[in-house]
Amino acid sequence: MSNPFPTSGRRRFLTGALAMAAGSTAAREAGPGAFVVEDQRPFKDQTRRLKITREGRPVAALLFPTDYPTHFRLKPELHNVCTPTGVPVTGSHEHAFIHHQSIMCGHGRVQVDGDGRVVDFYRQLPFADGGRADRWHSPTKNLFQLGPSGIQHVTEARWRAADQVVIQLDLAWQTREAGRATGDVLAREERLYRLMVSDGCMIVDVFSKLQAAGAAVTLHPENDHGYLGVRVHDLIDVEDGGVMGDSEGRKNPSEHFRAATGAQRAPRWVDCTGRMGNATVGMALMSHPANVRNEWYVREFGLMIVSAAQSEAVRITPETPFEFAARFVAHDGVLPPEAADQLQARFAAVTADELRAFLKA
Repeated sequence: MSNPFPTSGRRRFLTGALAMAAGSTAAREAGPGAFVVEDQRPFKDQTRRLKITREGRPVAALLFPTDYPTHFRLKPELHNVCTPTGVPVTGSHEHAFIHHQSIMCGHGRVQVDGDGRVVDFYRQLPFADGGRADRWHSPTKNLFQLGPSGIQHVTEARWRAADQVVIQLDLAWQTREAGRATGDVLAREERLYRLMVSDGCMIVDVFSKLQAAGAAVTLHPENDHGYLGVRVHDLIDVEDGGVMGDSEGRKNPSEHFRAATGAQRAPRWVDCTGRMGNATVGMALMSHPANVRNEWYVREFGLMIVSAAQSEAVRITPETPFEFAARFVAHDGVLPPEAADQLQARFAAVTADELRAFLKA
């Protein structure tokens, strides 16, 4: 079949050929089925990403935050996560909602004891423009005046790649201040990503451990913005012909789910499947039963979020960090409900210590 998006020019051809050859060589050297992580720092170190491949196929790229004007990104993003055959099933804000960044982690209302500021670590709000109206929101939610959002600054990154990949990030959740290169650190986070292929699916497990940097921190209740979530590729969301389903048998759910029983009971997993070209592909989000609470927000435009602080505050002290985990499943074809049940049940036995041990082996 001919390529519908051909490139032209000798330079582009050679660049692509060399890149494919380098990826294939790295995969052969690592062994069949092995993952490869390439640390890339383009644009004179303005940006950084860890490019992840497996047997020469794209898997994902972990994009580091930056508030450089042309690369504005305030939280890490596991970008364009692919199925085992290399089809991307996540997106980054597509035509709307710049803060919906593929696989993401954050919270919209974070406050340190004794500090009057409530800082957003989920949206991507610029510095406030006090004279500008917001015709879509009320005066108390004027997004032109609520900023700036904080940034999740990566202070250290470690990884190990073999038949799976584990990436460990140390993050400083810090404010952004006008006229200052760095802000005030409100909290610190250890985040672990584990990518592997299992049951014919690309599995991404994410474990977050958020700790107070000094005084205690509160995650105030926030209906829609945090904690772990995914925005699926625009072409497979419900608005564009995809289908959502959950562990409770609901079709195309689009609201909050928090209750233990009844019509609004919280699911254990939510899946969104659609067509990408000639391929049927999808992404599922699964909660970890060890989380303090699993509250859900699901929308037809391809957003799936699980959080512990939608209806109740989460208190974080130096002695009691907040730990939260979720599993993301990128799959080729349809993911049967019984297969999703099994993947979520097996995730219950996975711990952050298991990922740390692999990293140190």
